[in-house]
Amino acid sequence: MKSCVFPGSRLKSRVSAIALLSTLAIGALPFSSQAEGTFTSSRLAQQPNPQVKLDRLPPRIANAVLRTHARQMQVPVRSLQVAAASRETWTDSCLGVQKPYETCAVVMTNGWRIEVSDGTQSWFYRTDATGTTIVKEDVDNVGSLPQAIAQKVLMTAAKASGVSVRQLKIATTRSMVWDGCLGVAGANQACTMIGIPGWQVVVSGPQQYWVYHLNQTASQIKLNPTTSGRGSIIPTFWEPDSQWLGNSGNDDVIFQSITSGGFAGLTYKTVLQKDGQVVRISMRGNTASTPTVIRRLSSQQVQQFMQTLQQQEFGDFIGFNYPVTNAADYFTIALMLPGGNQAVQYADIVQDQTPTKLQQTIAAWNRLTQPKSP
Repeated sequence: MKSCVFPGSRLKSRVSAIALLSTLAIGALPFSSQAEGTFTSSRLAQQPNPQVKLDRLPPRIANAVLRTHARQMQVPVRSLQVAAASRETWTDSCLGVQKPYETCAVVMTNGWRIEVSDGTQSWFYRTDATGTTIVKEDVDNVGSLPQAIAQKVLMTAAKASGVSVRQLKIATTRSMVWDGCLGVAGANQACTMIGIPGWQVVVSGPQQYWVYHLNQTASQIKLNPTTSGRGSIIPTFWEPDSQWLGNSGNDDVIFQSITSGGFAGLTYKTVLQKDGQVVRISMRGNTASTPTVIRRLSSQQVQQFMQTLQQQEFGDFIGFNYPVTNAADYFTIALMLPGGNQAVQYADIVQDQTPTKLQQTIAAWNRLTQPKSP
C-alpha cells in the first residue's frame, strides 16, 4: 500500500523528493469572484435537494449562513444552496474554530454544521444554536471533528474490525488537505494533485488503533494500514517547533535525528550528510558542540537508506508521536527530513510497539548511526 499526500497539507510526504533532491511546489486552491446579487429568503424552498438530509435546520439560520458566504465570497446568494446540515455540540465558545490570539471559553455549545454549495464546490460553516455566531471552516483553523463525522468514522471502524462501536473512541484528529487518493493509494496508482479538505482520525480500541483519512463530509473514508497498529501505545499528532529542529535549511543534510532525555538530560543530534558523513552534535540549550564524525558511509549505503525510507513509507508517519506513560528513564527520539517540521517522534522504550514499517525505519537508521568500532 502506497500513501500519497497533497503537498499543501500539514502531512507532507517528501521521501521521494529527498531521494531525487527536489521538492514539489505547493499549490493553493483558487476561488472565483463574482458580483453580489439579491438575497432570496425562500432559497431553500425553491431548490430543495431530495438526497440531502437537512436535519430540520431552521430557515433563518440557513439564510444567515448563505448571506454570510455570499458577502465573503462576493457571489450572488441565488447561486448558493445548503447542501447538508447536521446538529453538533461544539466544545468551546469558538465552535471549535479558534483564530490566532482568540480566547475561547471552554463550554459545550449546541449548534449546526452547514455545507454551502454552488453546485461545483462546497464550503463548511459552523453556527451556534441561534445562528448568531457563524464561522467558516478552514483547513488551518479547524480544531474539532464534528460529531456526525466522528460517529460515521466510528461506525466504519466497527464494521471493518468487528469490534463493537461501544469499545471504540476517537483518540485524536487533525484537519488535512489530501490528494485525489486521500493520501492512501494502491500500488502503481496515480493520484491527482488536487486539494481535498478533510481530516486524519485515529480510532482506538482494545489493544489496537486505526488511522483513517476522510474528506470533509466523510463521504469518502479510507484506512491507512501503514500507520494503523496494535498495542496499548496510541499515537498522537505532533507538530514540533522548527527552531527546536534547527539546521533545517542546511542543503548538505539528508536525514537527521534528535535524541533527548534520560536521567542525565542529554540531548544530541545525529546528522547524515550528502557526502556520506554521519556526524554527532551535543546540544545544551541553544549551544551546540563541534560536530564529531562517527561514521563514513559509501554512496551506495546512502542510496540504500533512501530506498528504505521510500519502501517503509516513512512520509506517512510525519507528524505522529508515540509517547510513553508511567516511566522516568527513557529517551525521546525525533526522526526528521530536512526542511521545516517534517518529523516523527517516539520514546525509545516503546519503539517495538510502533507500526512495523516505522520499526524497520528506526532499525535501519540505528544501524547507520552506530559508531564504528576502532
